[in-house]
Amino acid sequence: MTQVSTVGKLAVVAAGVLGIATACGSTSTGSTASSSSSSSSAKIGGSVTLWAEWTAQEQQDFLAALAPFEADTGITVNYQGKGNNMDTALTAAVSGGSPPDVALVPDPGTLDSLAKAGSIKDLTSILGSLTSNYGTAWNTLASYNGKQYGVWFKGANKNTIWYNPALFTAAGISSPPTSWEQLLTDAAQLQAAGTTPFSLCTDVGWPVADMWQNVYLKTAGAANYNKLATHALKWTDPTVTTAFTTLGQLFSNRSYLLGGLQGSLSNAYPACVDKVFPKPPAKPQAAMVFEGDFVVSEITGNSANYTAGTTGAGGAACTADASTTPCYDFFPFPAPAADSANNSAIQGAGDVAMLLNQTAQSTALIKYLAGSEGATIWAHLGGFASPNNQVKTSAYPDPVSQADAQALVSATSFVFSLDDLQGSWEPKMWADLLQFLQNPTSATVSTVEATMDTQATTALGH
Repeated sequence: MTQVSTVGKLAVVAAGVLGIATACGSTSTGSTASSSSSSSSAKIGGSVTLWAEWTAQEQQDFLAALAPFEADTGITVNYQGKGNNMDTALTAAVSGGSPPDVALVPDPGTLDSLAKAGSIKDLTSILGSLTSNYGTAWNTLASYNGKQYGVWFKGANKNTIWYNPALFTAAGISSPPTSWEQLLTDAAQLQAAGTTPFSLCTDVGWPVADMWQNVYLKTAGAANYNKLATHALKWTDPTVTTAFTTLGQLFSNRSYLLGGLQGSLSNAYPACVDKVFPKPPAKPQAAMVFEGDFVVSEITGNSANYTAGTTGAGGAACTADASTTPCYDFFPFPAPAADSANNSAIQGAGDVAMLLNQTAQSTALIKYLAGSEGATIWAHLGGFASPNNQVKTSAYPDPVSQADAQALVSATSFVFSLDDLQGSWEPKMWADLLQFLQNPTSATVSTVEATMDTQATTALGH
């Protein structure tokens, strides 16, 4: 992992986010730059190997987005979804001399490492004017030493808490919370009404990391977040303690978590989403689940009955019965009232496409992923947000997904998912945060912070 370039990238993201917002608000029908390379009438033929993390419904949506590419070029895409092991699988394949032709990874740190090692191709001349489809911040995140090595096909807004509107209504909650304090108050009201407030995602730890990172961003602000991400700020800093203490207000109340502590520790993603938005005829077991906008694919994959927003199909009331008129909606992750200035700050992530073996087929695929056609298809299917400024807001299928995507690109402060920037100690960070979940006391916080700082120093070299 090369951290020097990541530091610069974080600075550019913070400075360049307004440029992203302006570009992505475009209502342009697209330019020459936004067209895919597959528009040529000549069929290329052959095949290309492609790896990404997406499985299940996300894999089906991605394959749908690739369908026009295959039809127009005659190229067969041999896709493999690697799930949470994408980075590990790709690193092993590169070391073994058999990488895929094209790969999408969920962090800029992996791109930096592969670029430094000479394992991926410089895309500067290949992409050409296609880079104008992205704002400066996104292009910088896909660069290494001033050269373009990737293109961000998918973005993710992780500033989202998804809730079941029918359960909120049944508990007498008329509108979602706008502060951390109100979130805890609403949780108490849900519990009093007989509904468990949260289905907590734990998995191997990354969802808990996403949650902690949101709390840190909302309490410490983007500038401190970026310092912590590069270890310019120690993990024993008082701002870190504040974040742990704040999140501990939720974690320490086991009755707010579905299944209590043991239930939470066994609640993997995406099963945690299913507990709030189940397949018929099951009933929801909890009212809220925190994770990024990609949960929409899981929700709508569970049933076509789910309607985005607070009104069911045909204008009917939202129901907890997934077989009738169930609904889903989100509210932005709220900051404590005293830190309300940080409410507009957003933690995000994404998947960046890289070229490992250059052929006519893989070059055509990279250009297609840099265009707007495939991204527009997935945007329409839901559970997807694109940083491509040629994807219209109207491409998203409903007001909820439009609001989600717009929030991602119009944030006054944008930070990349912190754990994805940590290199080799990322899994240890997840384990540390799960240790805190198991015992969210001040003594645990002190122990975990010291451990995390030592691990960060060892991994990052400072």
